[in-house]
Amino acid sequence: QLLRDNTSAEDVNVQLDRMGHSIGVRLVEEFLAKTAGMTRCRDFADTAEVIAKVAFKMFLGVSANVGQWSADRKQFSLTFDENPLSEFVELPENLAEGKLHFSNILCGVIRGALEMLQMRVECKFVRDTLTGNDANEIRVIRKEVIPEEKPIGDS
Repeated sequence: QLLRDNTSAEDVNVQLDRMGHSIGVRLVEEFLAKTAGMTRCRDFADTAEVIAKVAFKMFLGVSANVGQWSADRKQFSLTFDENPLSEFVELPENLAEGKLHFSNILCGVIRGALEMLQMRVECKFVRDTLTGNDANEIRVIRKEVIPEEKPIGDS
């Protein structure tokens, strides 16, 4: 349906990301409720590991690996071989050359969930098994940590 409603694969990728963002904003509450006994993440590296090992397992049934950290530790990649969202999907030939990322919804979910946890990130698919790559890879880039707002009336 998205392909019929949008003019390009890039537009579909944007729509999938937006849909994922809405899901991530709501999903983070369930994640926090189910992991209430877990210790709080101390840094972005802890956050990356929790996304890869806990959140992916909880919501997708697969684990991801964290790697390819940037020197400033603000960027990392999540790689995973199995992607349940693409198991029964076949892309049209004209879009199977890396233009459409069917699982781009995952980027939006990560972005939305981390935004609710005071982190603004950019996520993008770098490799996708649906387009012939050997694995799936999402690049996560931390843009900023959003300061917590003080309640009105607090000094």
